[in-house]
Amino acid sequence: MRTLLFGLALSLAAVTGCNADKTASADKAKDEFPALSMDDVQKGIEGKTLTAVDCNGDRTRKKLGTLPGAIVVSDEESFEAKELPADKATKLVFYCANPG
Repeated sequence: MRTLLFGLALSLAAVTGCNADKTASADKAKDEFPALSMDDVQKGIEGKTLTAVDCNGDRTRKKLGTLPGAIVVSDEESFEAKELPADKATKLVFYCANPG
């Protein structure tokens, strides 16, 4: 699982999604949200304290796969909030292959 986690989350985007065009939003998010190491993410997923959210497109998922148990959003740029857990206390880690 560590190899899969490493391969899929090289460009982990902590709660900012994958839109490289929104640099200002990404800078703000860096200030508001903690950076997580690969080990932190793996421990969080295994301990069920984090939920991974796959923001990759279909082609990337077909090529690289997805993390086991990850929520797969319908559209990597625009998806409905109902695709995410209803419990607002759930900690989410968004990841993508960083197309930018």
